[in-house]
Amino acid sequence: MSIEHGSEIVEVLRSFFFAYFLIALPIFVSISPSCLAATEFPAFRLQQFDLHGSSYGTSGSILSYETRVLPGSQIVGSPRRCYLVKIADLTLEMYRNLVKYSVAGIVIIVPVQFGTLSEGVVEQIHELEDLMVEEATSIPVYLLQESKDALELYETVKESAESLGANSSAFQTLLHHIHGNGVQLVTGSTIGTPKVRTDAQVVNIQGALIGSKSDKNFPILITAHYDSMSPAAELSFGADSNASGVSLLLELARIFSHLYSHQGSMTAKLPSWTTGRSQKSLLFLLSGAGHFNYHGTQKYLEDQIDSSDNSDLQETRLVLCLDSLAGTPNRIYIHVSRSIREGTMLHAFSQNLIHGTAKLYPELKVDLIQRKVRTENLLSWEHEKFHLKKINAVSLSSYENSENIKSSILDTKDRVDIEDLAKKTHAIAEALAATIYNVTEIGTAFSGSLGVSKDSLASTLEYISSEPRSAQLLASKQNKFVQSLRSFLARYTHETSLFIMKPDKRDSNLVFYDTTGGTITAYNVKPAIFDLVLSIAIAAYLAIAYFFMTQHFSKLYSFFEEIFQESSNTSNGLSNHIQKKEKAQ
Repeated sequence: MSIEHGSEIVEVLRSFFFAYFLIALPIFVSISPSCLAATEFPAFRLQQFDLHGSSYGTSGSILSYETRVLPGSQIVGSPRRCYLVKIADLTLEMYRNLVKYSVAGIVIIVPVQFGTLSEGVVEQIHELEDLMVEEATSIPVYLLQESKDALELYETVKESAESLGANSSAFQTLLHHIHGNGVQLVTGSTIGTPKVRTDAQVVNIQGALIGSKSDKNFPILITAHYDSMSPAAELSFGADSNASGVSLLLELARIFSHLYSHQGSMTAKLPSWTTGRSQKSLLFLLSGAGHFNYHGTQKYLEDQIDSSDNSDLQETRLVLCLDSLAGTPNRIYIHVSRSIREGTMLHAFSQNLIHGTAKLYPELKVDLIQRKVRTENLLSWEHEKFHLKKINAVSLSSYENSENIKSSILDTKDRVDIEDLAKKTHAIAEALAATIYNVTEIGTAFSGSLGVSKDSLASTLEYISSEPRSAQLLASKQNKFVQSLRSFLARYTHETSLFIMKPDKRDSNLVFYDTTGGTITAYNVKPAIFDLVLSIAIAAYLAIAYFFMTQHFSKLYSFFEEIFQESSNTSNGLSNHIQKKEKAQ
């Protein structure tokens, strides 16, 4: 065995080609990305806030986990597995189990249109939404709106689960995870750890119709909270709760503005029924954070009564709180917290509304409900805030109980009947006119050019319910939607002003958090077990190669020597042949 041949063999072993196949190729295979495709989705995080020291919603936000679909997969308490489910398939028991087993994440697909859902499914979704918000969890929970890509994602994960089968053996399951593909959901860079919003503020918008230059006492206040609520802040459109109440308030401001001059004096063309009657000033209030125990109303009352010597509410004898008036057709409930004394403005209004509506719209039923104010922190109705300040107030709603008002993603404008809302607006306007001006002929106050406009109501409701209005989204300075509401009210009232309240940092009554949504990316990847098996295979391959080279080097050496010997003989023979040919020439 020549030294020259041994050196050649060593050079082969040291060559790039041999090193690549023996060492580099397995390493490159092991570190190569296993992502096959990626799709981005706008995602909306479950609500997170603190109210009166209690936490609500989710404190989790980060996802980077393998995904399973429900129903169809077993719920396993794994810190690296999240679950994808359609909201119509997600039962209360299923959600409780997901929370119980502390899964890594929950992603819920919600439809864009809800008209095809059955009443049973709608009720199930309402119960689920209440549970999701009320029970605090650290599990990241996101809502995705249904789209072509979202449905394809769901079907991809579902097909993977179905191909495995429920009765598969452990070995079949292992093989499936090795050769199959999986989906990993990862939150984008815009989604970080939620932090307390220190810049949050709650804004109340006030407008006034002044009866005369010298009369700025306001015996009547009409109020409605303008925020909405649902499990996801950016899916909170609140058509019924409470775009209906805000739209009704603005329509009342519009039709009553015809009776007042924008210069503060009586107009020259007043209806005949106003002749000889005093013009009472009216106050309108659009309050913020109504879904958070009427926090805006609380702060407004503190500023007006507790901290002000010149309160606009000093002479207020009647407060009408408008709340969710479109939910139940042909029903208006007058909610009070104590018995109504005869001779008061509250008694006159309630009687006018009950008896006047019976004449105008016999199908529209008006009932009076009296319930004492609860002593707990959370109140049922907005009027209870005024009742605690000893101001006569009622809440007008289409619901008999406040628990029936749904803070839901299903609360969209297509579920509001404008005809029904217009009837209720007219009935309330007539009752107010009868109370203020003592109009005896019910139904004659607002008609013709002074009548309720369905088009005006519809356009106002359309605009308000097209904007997500969760209080967290409206808590920034100079919020455009809040400013537009002020402009709406300013069209019909003489004076508008903003009351801005910033929650005290030391006060835990209301705490907002950021990170209401962002982007989730779905990666079509090989599952983690594939990487594990691949790593084991590469390690075994390298171990075998190392063992063979160290234990059988002589055989390897002899093998390569024979190859190079044959190559050398062939080369020498070819060289001699060429030399002979050259000599012959």
